[in-house]
Order: sequence, then C-alpha cells, then structure tokens
Amino acid sequence: MKFNPYAKNIYVITSCFLFYYSDSTAQLLHNKQTFTKADTLRGKLTQLRTCYDVTFYDLQITIDTTTQRIKGSNTIYFKSVADFNKLQVDLFENMQVDKILFEQKPVIYKREFGAIYISLPKTISALQSSSITIYYSGKPTIGKILPWDGGFKWTYDDAGYPWIAVACQGTGASLWWPCKEHQSDEPDSMQISVTVPKGLMNVSNGRLREVIDTSKTADTYKWFVSYPINNYNVTINVGKFEKFSDVYESENRKKLTLDYYVKSYNLEKAQKQFEQVKPMLQCFEKYFGDYPFLPRWV
Repeated sequence: MKFNPYAKNIYVITSCFLFYYSDSTAQLLHNKQTFTKADTLRGKLTQLRTCYDVTFYDLQITIDTTTQRIKGSNTIYFKSVADFNKLQVDLFENMQVDKILFEQKPVIYKREFGAIYISLPKTISALQSSSITIYYSGKPTIGKILPWDGGFKWTYDDAGYPWIAVACQGTGASLWWPCKEHQSDEPDSMQISVTVPKGLMNVSNGRLREVIDTSKTADTYKWFVSYPINNYNVTINVGKFEKFSDVYESENRKKLTLDYYVKSYNLEKAQKQFEQVKPMLQCFEKYFGDYPFLPRWV
C-alpha cells in the first residue's frame, strides 16, 4: 500500500471540521430559546382578543428621568366584534397595574405573565363602542443595544442633558405601555401625551398639537397620530432639542410642513443633511404615487 503524504493533513482538517461542527451544534442547542406559555399568550389570537377592535388609544405618561420610571394611563377605545364580557390586553410582568376603570368604575382583572384578563360588569353587545382605562407604573425594560433588542435607553447627550428613547419592534410595545399586543389590530388614530421635566421636550409620532405648562417643574407634550399605526411604532424621544422647519409642496400642489428636532450642537450639520428630504419625497411620489396620508396634509 502506497503512503499518501496528504492523508495526515486530511485527517487533521476533517477532525477540525468535525470538532467545529460539534461545537457549533452544541452552541446552537445551548442558545435555542424555549417556547413558553407566555409566548402563546402574547402571540395567539384568541376570542379574548378577536371580540373587540381597537379604534383609538389615548396614552398619557410621565417620565421620571431620575428614577428611570414611568407612570400613566392608556384609554383603549374599541368597537365590539361579538358579544363579550371579558377581554385581554397586554403589559409586561415587571410593570405594575394600578387600577382599571370601565365606565369610571374599577373592574376585576387578573394577570398571567404579560396577559391581563379584564372582567367587565356587563356584556358588551356586538358593534357597540366602549372603552377601558388602564392606570399603570413601573421601571420599563432597559434595552442593551437598541434597536436590536427592545427597551428603554436612558442616557445623556454631549451637552449633559438627559436623553431617553425606546425601541420595541421585536419585543413588543407592551414592554412600556398597555395595549392589545397583536399585529392583527391597529388603532385608527392615537394621542400620545408625555410629561417631562421643564427644559426637556418629547418628540413622538404624528403632529405636535399642544404643549401644556403642567406644573412648576414639568411640561406635557401632546402628539396626535391621525392615521392607523402599529403598536411597536409608537415612540418617545425625550431630550433637549432645537427645532427647525421647512415646507414640501407635492406634485398636486398640496403642502406638507416638515419639522426637525435635533441637538443644538448638530443644528448646522442637520440643516445640511435634511436638504435631501424633499428630493426623496419627490422620488417616492414619482415612482410610488401620492404619499399615503396626502389627504390629511394642510
């Protein structure tokens, strides 16, 4: 039998490959996530969810930059799809439910993982409109590397001012506010009211409708979203910002105001950077047609 001078090298390479394969397989098995009941409760479309259709969210929260906590309420306006007297909403386990009101009166509820089962004192008939208000508080999940994992980011800008943001597309909006956590349902519109320490402001989705001088130490920023929105897209951005504006005129001569909120030390760079927004909108109009929310432009 002839001696193969490459056999030893082939054996070494094969051994290394098998070792790598075995190690990789073990690592994958080790990292494999276990499917839990909590996942089922968050992802399954049960009768406790299909019985109602969300039409409007009125989210009101206060941000405490010192303790990194939030508190507030969300009023869920809905239309009944079928007769029911029990429904499910969602909020992460680490967030506290303070009380739930229906027709201005407290109702009975119980929690299972992130699911909140609310029992109403009467049956809601099909096609009837109603609402519930959930008061809650707590220290929301902190994200490690946004937006790749979900949670809040509490930090400071280059000038030393607090800067708070949240991202939750993969993890779910119920990590910081109570909602119907299922992508089969979106509100037709939404109001987002965020109270922050004076000297800071909040930038959220939609249009800024009002700034309220809430107290000697806080202001409330009220934003309104006039179109359907995914829960995970609802956001806050609290900090010290400089605002500048522009106007875009569409091909059919309707105008859209463009508002930008940037750090003061980035103002000059931002004004140059965002010059590309109007050409971008023109490009989208050319190839994809009118902006979907065009009728709402003023």
